[in-house]
Amino acid sequence: TVRESLVVSASVWKTWLLVTIYFTTFGGFIALTAWLPTYWRELFAVSGVMAGTLTAIYSICTSVIRIVGGSLADRIGGENTAMLFLAVMLLGALIMTFTHSFGLAVFGELLLAIGMGVGNAAVFKLVPQEVPEAVGGAAGWVGGLGAFGGFAIPPIMGLFVSVMGQPAGYARGFIVFVGLAILSFVLAWILKQTSGTRQRRNDSAAMEGS
Repeated sequence: TVRESLVVSASVWKTWLLVTIYFTTFGGFIALTAWLPTYWRELFAVSGVMAGTLTAIYSICTSVIRIVGGSLADRIGGENTAMLFLAVMLLGALIMTFTHSFGLAVFGELLLAIGMGVGNAAVFKLVPQEVPEAVGGAAGWVGGLGAFGGFAIPPIMGLFVSVMGQPAGYARGFIVFVGLAILSFVLAWILKQTSGTRQRRNDSAAMEGS
């Protein structure tokens, strides 16, 4: 049943690692669609139309690249894909945190879009692999709680504006994504290590059986 699937998946610790990674990638995506219009207006004094256009570019890029991310995850594995593109996301977040160049900020935004979009796809490649006993329940936890990042992250970023003032606080708020990207990278690495251990155990058992 749905309840049983949710209970079983909640008892698997890997479910919560996947929730955290999706909180970073998909929740972060939702958060930035709300944050970026103000960021562009306050930090670079662009028009409302330009701020909206830049945010739309970010949103479209993240959504489209997710399609490519699914194919890539099939070829090189979900963990490798997640780690690689969380590193891309980390670079984008660092640029957005510290740059005062409009061109570099646009580049950083695109890196964030690519990293988050492919990261989203990688997570759902990992769900059936890491929680095969309750895929539906795990997907529910990942999708539901991961999306919560869209509501939880902006207020945390807003604290930097309260402390540092405008416009610097709107840039420094991206340090939140630096931390989330590093944390999620470590969690993806843990999943890769445990997956490798499981594969070696299965191979060993197969050899003994033969």
